Amino acid sequence: MAWTDLISGCFGFGTAPFASNRPDEDIAKEAIAAAQAEGASRADFAQLIALYPRRYIKSDQVLRERIREDAERLDRLWKVAPSTDGPETSPSS
Repeated sequence: MAWTDLISGCFGFGTAPFASNRPDEDIAKEAIAAAQAEGASRADFAQLIALYPRRYIKSDQVLRERIREDAERLDRLWKVAPSTDGPETSPSS
Protein backbone atom coordinates (compact mmCIF):
# COMPACT_ATOMS: atom_id res chain seq x y z
CA MET A 1 0.00 0.00 0.00
CA ALA A 2 1.32 3.46 -0.88
CA TRP A 3 2.00 5.87 1.97
CA THR A 4 -0.62 8.26 0.59
CA ASP A 5 -3.27 5.57 1.08
CA LEU A 6 -2.46 5.41 4.80
CA ILE A 7 -3.03 9.11 5.51
CA SER A 8 -6.75 8.94 6.26
CA GLY A 9 -6.12 6.30 8.94
CA CYS A 10 -3.85 8.74 10.78
CA PHE A 11 -6.86 10.88 11.68
CA GLY A 12 -9.13 8.30 13.29
CA PHE A 13 -12.31 10.04 12.19
CA GLY A 14 -13.08 13.05 10.02
CA THR A 15 -12.38 15.90 12.41
CA ALA A 16 -9.77 14.22 14.63
CA PRO A 17 -6.26 15.68 14.81
CA PHE A 18 -3.35 13.89 13.12
CA ALA A 19 -2.02 10.93 15.13
CA SER A 20 -3.81 12.03 18.30
CA ASN A 21 -4.16 8.58 19.86
CA ARG A 22 -2.10 5.40 19.91
CA PRO A 23 -3.79 3.55 17.01
CA ASP A 24 -3.64 6.67 14.81
CA GLU A 25 -0.02 7.24 15.81
CA ASP A 26 0.87 3.66 14.86
CA ILE A 27 -0.69 4.16 11.42
CA ALA A 28 1.13 7.50 11.10
CA LYS A 29 4.46 5.83 11.88
CA GLU A 30 3.73 3.21 9.23
CA ALA A 31 2.79 5.92 6.70
CA ILE A 32 5.90 7.96 7.52
CA ALA A 33 8.19 4.94 7.19
CA ALA A 34 6.59 4.10 3.84
CA ALA A 35 6.89 7.73 2.69
CA GLN A 36 10.55 7.85 3.64
CA ALA A 37 11.19 4.53 1.90
CA GLU A 38 9.57 5.93 -1.24
CA GLY A 39 11.71 9.08 -1.05
CA ALA A 40 8.96 11.49 0.01
CA SER A 41 10.09 14.50 1.99
CA ARG A 42 8.67 15.74 5.27
CA ALA A 43 7.25 18.68 3.28
CA ASP A 44 5.45 16.27 0.91
CA PHE A 45 3.92 14.48 3.89
CA ALA A 46 3.00 17.73 5.67
CA GLN A 47 1.30 19.07 2.55
CA LEU A 48 -0.88 15.99 2.28
CA ILE A 49 -1.91 15.93 5.94
CA ALA A 50 -2.70 19.66 5.80
CA LEU A 51 -5.28 18.95 3.09
CA TYR A 52 -7.24 16.55 5.27
CA PRO A 53 -8.63 19.00 7.89
CA ARG A 54 -9.50 21.53 5.16
CA ARG A 55 -12.43 19.29 4.28
CA TYR A 56 -14.00 19.79 7.70
CA ILE A 57 -12.70 23.04 9.20
CA LYS A 58 -14.04 26.24 7.69
CA SER A 59 -12.55 28.80 10.09
CA ASP A 60 -9.15 30.04 8.88
CA GLN A 61 -7.98 30.65 12.44
CA VAL A 62 -8.99 27.18 13.65
CA LEU A 63 -7.50 25.60 10.53
CA ARG A 64 -4.14 27.36 11.03
CA GLU A 65 -4.01 26.19 14.64
CA ARG A 66 -4.91 22.62 13.65
CA ILE A 67 -2.28 22.51 10.91
CA ARG A 68 0.32 23.86 13.36
CA GLU A 69 -0.57 21.16 15.93
CA ASP A 70 -0.57 18.44 13.29
CA ALA A 71 2.83 19.64 12.04
CA GLU A 72 4.26 19.45 15.56
CA ARG A 73 3.15 15.83 15.87
CA LEU A 74 4.52 15.10 12.40
CA ASP A 75 7.90 16.60 13.38
CA ARG A 76 8.08 14.34 16.42
CA LEU A 77 7.02 11.22 14.51
CA TRP A 78 9.12 11.93 11.40
CA LYS A 79 12.25 11.62 13.52
CA VAL A 80 11.32 8.31 15.16
CA ALA A 81 9.50 6.48 12.36
CA PRO A 82 12.54 4.92 10.61
CA SER A 83 13.75 3.24 13.79
CA THR A 84 10.33 1.71 14.50
CA ASP A 85 9.91 -0.10 11.19
CA GLY A 86 13.41 -0.20 9.74
CA PRO A 87 15.88 -3.04 10.04
CA GLU A 88 17.65 -3.27 13.33
CA THR A 89 21.30 -2.39 13.26
CA SER A 90 23.97 -3.03 15.79
CA PRO A 91 27.05 -0.92 16.28
CA SER A 92 30.25 -2.33 14.82
CA SER A 93 33.11 -3.10 17.18
